Amino acid sequence: MRKKMFLIVAALLGFVALDTAAQCAGCSCKGGKSEPVNIILDADFGSSTDDLFALMMLNHYIDDGLVDLKGVVVDREGEDNAGVVDILNTYYGHPDIPVGLERNGVKHPRCYIPYNTICQMKDAQGNPRFKRSFDSKQCLDGYKLYRKLLSKAEDNSIVVVAIGFATSLAQLFESKADEYSQLNGVDLFAQKVRAVYIQSGRFEANDNKSGYNMRAASHHAAVFYDNLPAKVDIVMSPSNVGDMMHYLPEDVLADLKGFDDNPIKVVHENYKIDPGQRMWDTNCLVQAVFGDACYNLSPRGKATFVDKGEESLLLFEPDPNGNARYQLPDDGFNAMQKLMQIRRENRR
Repeated sequence: MRKKMFLIVAALLGFVALDTAAQCAGCSCKGGKSEPVNIILDADFGSSTDDLFALMMLNHYIDDGLVDLKGVVVDREGEDNAGVVDILNTYYGHPDIPVGLERNGVKHPRCYIPYNTICQMKDAQGNPRFKRSFDSKQCLDGYKLYRKLLSKAEDNSIVVVAIGFATSLAQLFESKADEYSQLNGVDLFAQKVRAVYIQSGRFEANDNKSGYNMRAASHHAAVFYDNLPAKVDIVMSPSNVGDMMHYLPEDVLADLKGFDDNPIKVVHENYKIDPGQRMWDTNCLVQAVFGDACYNLSPRGKATFVDKGEESLLLFEPDPNGNARYQLPDDGFNAMQKLMQIRRENRR
């Protein structure tokens, strides 16, 4: 009994090492995937810190052979937001991952932590503090990068992890044939994408709000949900799933104590981190990589987006033939396990 209690406490403190190729983040599902998951990450870098941790984890999963990251679409306007992605990918040893940038998206969205200014930081000699691999001005528009990447992909092979606004996805759906493909955006998506894991919704008895990301770009969210091909699975991670996963700034700095040039550490050293920050976005990534056994899920159904601007709703109707499901909130213990896996990845 005493040994069992020690192992439980040790696991919560992060001292029990897990082989990420064999066990998913904070859950009991076993067995690594024989082939890496082909992922396109779509995220609103430049405000909340959970995007940074999702990209950090993706870089480690590339090293573990779990993920083939085809590209990153930055759906928050601003070249320095794409620059943040370049800095992280370069730091973690994957500088060649293509990055696309939204240039006609949400105007002046909320910005909780303006950490994109790390792109302007200098070292003691006046040189850029962080290594870069490309000029963000040369990034393709986000929807164009989608078209380029999807046109090269095998049919039914791509997983989209969408943890930001739906702007670039909506523009993809509205796009026509171009130099990359003769298919329109919806048909190209239907042919190449097998699943979308998206941070959206709430799905509580008295709260059907769609989540901030969807409300901030409600017209684009409506285009996405109205045109999502029925053959493409969609799994939604509601905000109440991540609410229990609080990665405190002091814990981030403790976990990165020996990494002086780590950009996530520099962000936490130089910016006031809102104590309300939670690890919402990482739940989409974990399920996309490790599978359904990592989460309790709703039955299958159909999702309907109701565009009311800031009051937009995301409704769910059970249907065994539907393409939609959503994650259910964990108890405190399982939420802590998932948080500890983020911390273990951050310490690598």
